[in-house]
Amino acid sequence: MPVFGQNDQTFVVGMQVAHRADLAPEVQSVITKYGGDIVGRFGIPSFDKDRGLIVLLMHEAAAVDRLTDELKDFSDLQVKTVAFD
Repeated sequence: MPVFGQNDQTFVVGMQVAHRADLAPEVQSVITKYGGDIVGRFGIPSFDKDRGLIVLLMHEAAAVDRLTDELKDFSDLQVKTVAFD
C-alpha cells in the first residue's frame, strides 16, 4: 500500500497508553484487527515504561472511525486523530 496513494486524505491516529504493561496487549488486539487499513505505525515507550505512545498512519476515514470507536472503550487510553487533505 503506497503511503500517498489515490486517496486525498491521510489520517494520523495518536494514542497515549497509560499503564502500558497492562493495557498494551488489549490495545494491540484492536489495532491488529485494522492491520490492512494501517499504512504505517510506530510506538514510543516512556522512560519509566509506565506509559507509551502509538502513532498510526491511515487513509480510509471509515476505518479510522471504526478503530477510534473501539479504542474509546479503554478508559486509560487517550486517542487523537488528525486529518490531512
